[in-house]
Amino acid sequence: MKKRSERGFTLVEMMVSATILGLGVMGMAAMQGMSFTKNVDANDLSIVTNVASDMMERIQNNRRYAWAYNNLQTVGPGNCLAGGIPAPPPPAPFKADLLPIMATRAVQGDCTQWRALVLATNLANVQGVVQVGPPVLPIPNQSRTVQVTVQLQWNDRSPTQRLRTIAFQTQIVPE
Repeated sequence: MKKRSERGFTLVEMMVSATILGLGVMGMAAMQGMSFTKNVDANDLSIVTNVASDMMERIQNNRRYAWAYNNLQTVGPGNCLAGGIPAPPPPAPFKADLLPIMATRAVQGDCTQWRALVLATNLANVQGVVQVGPPVLPIPNQSRTVQVTVQLQWNDRSPTQRLRTIAFQTQIVPE
């Protein structure tokens, strides 16, 4: 009778392959944690971008009185709940007509709704600010073109609570 040579894996070979497999699985687990963190950051950024663009669209809809949105804030003394419009009429060369009651209500309503949207994001220390800059140069006669910046700040959800900021900037040209 001939003896067949049957050889299997040795214990050392099994331990080496188990170690390599274990390192690969641990690397994949670490990538999953980082992937989850980046996914949460991307979701927060998407939410904040939508909220900022919402306010920019509101200002575009009421572009004749874009200057009235200056210094609107979702927190602090400049917020829309303080009563009245935070921004005084701009100086020359604007020649801004008096703000009608309907426009005042529109600006206050926009601010109140935007404040509710900002707070509904449930982000840590979230706050929004609208800045309406000086007229865009060069200034033609009767120009009311202004630069509008809508900015949102919040703390991200990481353990370090890093401050994040997004700002949209555009020029508004009244009709």
